[in-house]
Amino acid sequence: MSPRARARFRQGLALALLVPLGAGLASLARRARLARADFVFHNGSEVSTLDPAAISGQAEGRVAMALFEGLTVKDPATLEPLPGVAERWELAPDGLTYTFHLRAARWSNGDALDAADFLWSWRRLLEPETAAPFAYQLFAVRGAEAFARAKADEREARWSEVGLRAPDQRTLVVELARPTAHFLALTSFHPLFPVHRRSLEHFRARFPERWASEWIRPGHLVSNGPYKLRERRVNDRLRLVKNPEYWDADSVAFQTIDVLALEHIGTGLNLYLAGEVDWVDRVPTTLVPQLLPREDFDPAPYLASYFYRVNTTRPPFDDVRVRRALALAIDRRAIAEKIVLKGEQPSWSLTPPGLAGHARPELRHAAVGADLASYAAALEQDRAEERALFAQAG
Repeated sequence: MSPRARARFRQGLALALLVPLGAGLASLARRARLARADFVFHNGSEVSTLDPAAISGQAEGRVAMALFEGLTVKDPATLEPLPGVAERWELAPDGLTYTFHLRAARWSNGDALDAADFLWSWRRLLEPETAAPFAYQLFAVRGAEAFARAKADEREARWSEVGLRAPDQRTLVVELARPTAHFLALTSFHPLFPVHRRSLEHFRARFPERWASEWIRPGHLVSNGPYKLRERRVNDRLRLVKNPEYWDADSVAFQTIDVLALEHIGTGLNLYLAGEVDWVDRVPTTLVPQLLPREDFDPAPYLASYFYRVNTTRPPFDDVRVRRALALAIDRRAIAEKIVLKGEQPSWSLTPPGLAGHARPELRHAAVGADLASYAAALEQDRAEERALFAQAG
């Protein structure tokens, strides 16, 4: 696309998005006292928390990966596990015991990070008082589920039965209840990130009523990832700055990152077209056909699944035959190609592809092939079963 054509295209899109432009200008006005960050991206709505154990959303998880780091990290191209805080590890021949060897890492305040930090953080994740939405991810560890479900007065005794120990400051041993092929994917997932015990307990003692928000404030939050939190403007942005204490700080390219909180995706696109934002993760669906020819529009899969939920406690969906019939009747490719329009792929599983060592459980359906060449014929087979199921259900 020529520069002149690109300019006309931007003008046309700006006119199409005039309604949310005011919100974008207001955001810029709030930023007036801040120099532009090296990298600015639209992260969706305001993050609800920066506590790795409490996070459940993608927007929060994206920020957590900049502020914290687990034992492993994901290869950006293949999602295979790479060394993070753990510089290496071994798995016993029976597939039940991982031994992680930690590097000489530090927290953003200069404190040494050691294996005890992971023990404390993972125990906190499991404790019911934390109300962690992903605590069950640690249930693969021997005794972890029993500890999480134990009564408060029994928990201390139960902890000694959990398969976690630190023989020394730089070694963490994890004993699994059963072989778990995707465990190294879990160690790069935000619930298993370490948190700084001393600062969290300090603010919990100082602000017993509001410590959960105090310890994650700028100037209070101590993290171990490539960035640390410099500033937070609610409903505007987070300013992240490079963490000089990070073990691989020499490889961190950007000195500053701004994470924008914008409710309207059209506002994010406007700011991108104006050169104020460097990356947006979504655009208005109606504009996708116009954006597809652009060199800078590059749709790519998320490690996530979208699905429709129905109330299975009320008729007719309290009948498993009706539920299966509905699931078979849905034309997934039509939804992807005609409604959401952004390159999504049909799926029969809640688990997205890309998790190493994990076999994706799928709804039983007629085979379609990787290239979907037989999709139409397979859908007709599924709908034949659907009609039979509805007939049985009456």
